[in-house]
Amino acid sequence: MRDAIRVVFTGGTIGSRKSGKVIDVDDAMAFELLGRYRGLEGARDIAFDTAQPYQALSENLNPAHWTELIACLLERAPEQYRGIIVTHGSDTLPFTAAALSYAFAHAPVPIVLVAGDYPLGDARSNGLRNFAAAADFIMDAALPGVYATWANDPGACAVYLGTRMTEALPFTDRFDSPYGTPFGYMRGGLFEPAAHEVNPEVSALRANRTPVASPERVRFSTGILFIRPYPGLDYRLYRFDGGGGAARRKPAAVLHGLYHSATANVQAAEGFSSSFEEFAAYCASQGIDVYVAPVKAADADQYRSAAGFLGQGMVVGLPKISVEAALVKLMLAYGTFDSAMERDRFLGGSVFFEHHEGGQW
Repeated sequence: MRDAIRVVFTGGTIGSRKSGKVIDVDDAMAFELLGRYRGLEGARDIAFDTAQPYQALSENLNPAHWTELIACLLERAPEQYRGIIVTHGSDTLPFTAAALSYAFAHAPVPIVLVAGDYPLGDARSNGLRNFAAAADFIMDAALPGVYATWANDPGACAVYLGTRMTEALPFTDRFDSPYGTPFGYMRGGLFEPAAHEVNPEVSALRANRTPVASPERVRFSTGILFIRPYPGLDYRLYRFDGGGGAARRKPAAVLHGLYHSATANVQAAEGFSSSFEEFAAYCASQGIDVYVAPVKAADADQYRSAAGFLGQGMVVGLPKISVEAALVKLMLAYGTFDSAMERDRFLGGSVFFEHHEGGQW
């Protein structure tokens, strides 16, 4: 088993077939992927051990699927294998990658997520390239932790840290990473780290990491409300005390995204509430924790609006972290830890390089 790779199929486009104009998951595609890989010129002679906990298009996933996937990965000790490949859909790939990163930050072998932009039967698909790059990364780099591979271009295949992958762009299907650079690239079957001041050294990936919670204990809360800012956002739409209608389910916490300059609107307009500060005060009165991400470092220059809502003590800033990684981290914190002290310790620490040290922020 030690020279084998475990492949966990979960569906997504890479596990789908097109019928007419409709794309949907197909159980047979999981094993077609392995057959196509073995037929590749230069494919490695690898034994594959397979599992299939569920088959779903990733837009339909919820935190219960993450828990099921974690349980599947725990069925057999990861160290029995050279590494693990998880096939996945592209829509929610960064979120699952972050979830596995927090649960398996201490994994002794690589866990690599792969997806595809088109079904395997489509000549445009990068799914097989992404899978081959994952196999090469496991066999060549052998770096412990959680990663994802994705071919944005016809050339090299990018390797992302599991907590540093942002959602794919519409129209181009290209993934990105904070500061616009992945962790590295696969070229000719070999891993090449990407030189950038925010990327950790390869040696840091080999260092021992202590899990913040055992994977068996990890759970994800569905009580986190995520709000993106936009011009004209009316916070009266987010009332949980019965004002203006029937009482709604009260969230355990709110993650409020920010504009690219780490700002949000703090000026109320006549006729509707568009002030984030007022909304934060309302949440405080309801006992709801409010977080914002990404915020700049404490010693960085801030716009007046950001300095205002961060300085009032009603909002907790999550610095130097993507909103995807921040959202999943909050879901885990509120689903796993009972005490505020445990949650704060988890949220304040870096589990698997989700905090981008260095850089202009």
